[in-house]
Amino acid sequence: MERRFFAGLLFGLIAAAGWPVAAQTYPAHPVKLVIPVPPGGSADVVGRLLATAASTELGQPIIVDNRAGAAGSVGTASALKAPADGYTLVQCSIGSCAINASLYKNIGYDLFKDMAPVILLGASINVLTVNNESGIRSVKDLVDQARRQPMAYASSGVGASNHLAAELLKKMAGIEMTHVPYKGSGPAITDLIGGQVPVFFDNEPSILPFIKQGKVRALAVTGKTRSANLPDVPTMEELGFAGFVIEPWYAFAAPAGTPEPAIRRLNTAFNNALNQPAVRDRMVAMGITPAGGSPEALGRLIRSEYTRWAELIRVQGIKGD
Repeated sequence: MERRFFAGLLFGLIAAAGWPVAAQTYPAHPVKLVIPVPPGGSADVVGRLLATAASTELGQPIIVDNRAGAAGSVGTASALKAPADGYTLVQCSIGSCAINASLYKNIGYDLFKDMAPVILLGASINVLTVNNESGIRSVKDLVDQARRQPMAYASSGVGASNHLAAELLKKMAGIEMTHVPYKGSGPAITDLIGGQVPVFFDNEPSILPFIKQGKVRALAVTGKTRSANLPDVPTMEELGFAGFVIEPWYAFAAPAGTPEPAIRRLNTAFNNALNQPAVRDRMVAMGITPAGGSPEALGRLIRSEYTRWAELIRVQGIKGD
């Protein structure tokens, strides 16, 4: 036992001593980015966009590996168990890096022990939308109707930000609505348009085209300010729901123990990528506001978001599947 302990200690000291030398050439080979959702969605698109933009500055490609499952927990857990050498990253979201830890008994990783924050990429908002034939033309109409007779609301899955947005509305307005979870936004939007469900708090990037086409009606947005894409739609706070701010976000993290020089190198590369006009324009067009900043700022965001959603999940008695 003692031999193994001292051998491990010696290896750690050698690795630590060698890192300043390695840092001068980092990264020396491709970096893997695990995106814990299927290809094609807004999370995947923004992850790939930043990976491509940062690769040039790093001098090495960032290779995307989509590993979906368990609301993002499968891919996140696999990435955080990889060697902490700066060559594995994982894309975080409000779900996988804030909500899931309170929703499920075992997600396979600890947000605060297994993860090293790298950078906040950006954030979108949710839009409260209703079926055109529902007769609901304002949030007040929705609340009044729900008080007369409970109605259903859609989500893209248990624990999604659009699920918790509706639960927050229920709590703040004192109304009842029945949750109808779907496997993604696509099927939920189809049923919203068709009238099978009257209400859906969807992410702006996925619901915006249907609002613009007049297929659904937007009642409010969950951002701190109005959306540039929907300037005539009020925020929930404007309508009297103080603190009703939900901005689903995307970030990159690494396994805990990743050397600080690697974290800083990656943070700088991604910050520079986020400042590229083409990258910013693409993100804004998707309904995502570019962010950036330090690893420490992302760490504070993860902790505050975890605390906030853990309380709502507890109060509302929400259970993961």
